[in-house]
Amino acid sequence: MRYLTALAGSAVTILALAACGSSAAQTTTSSGPPVSSPPEGAVTGTVTWPDGNPAANASVYFYNYDPGFTASGWSDGEYEVRPLPADGSYSLGGCPCGDLTAYLYVPSTPGADPANGGQDCWIIMQDDNGTYSGRQAKPGDVINWQALDMPCSPTWYTSDQSTVQSQATALDPRLNGGDYSAFAGYWPAAELRTSGG
Repeated sequence: MRYLTALAGSAVTILALAACGSSAAQTTTSSGPPVSSPPEGAVTGTVTWPDGNPAANASVYFYNYDPGFTASGWSDGEYEVRPLPADGSYSLGGCPCGDLTAYLYVPSTPGADPANGGQDCWIIMQDDNGTYSGRQAKPGDVINWQALDMPCSPTWYTSDQSTVQSQATALDPRLNGGDYSAFAGYWPAAELRTSGG
């Protein structure tokens, strides 16, 4: 009888270990149900506003224009993550990427005027090395992105340095003797929109 009890206990232990090992995409917390983990080999990190707050509820668009690049989840060199969770974390599959850039995006609010969310908001982001014009990324890399401290653009723009600088100058009313009412808005207004304010 002791032999059968020990054998049954061993079988339960083996089944429990097998069940734990069969779900590599989940982790278990002591406070509740399993939580999804990033896919193995994904590029992960966080996305923040210029003030360091997580870009919760905003979207991030990744671009990789390597010639001949194709990967699952990507379309013409573009990969969208939306909406970002409360901590601003993301998981990006499909790399290695030789020329990765990222843009924060907040869609327009229907019926709002241009200065208060009535236009789309695109802001290029820099990585944790201060690069915004493209970087190499390989599976397993952790890259944190932060939106540049500049006004929103109502349209997407290229990531080369001269275009980004001219975009910042053209959109910043302080540099053109104007006020914000005629522009798509500045990033704090977009952050406020995504936070529900």
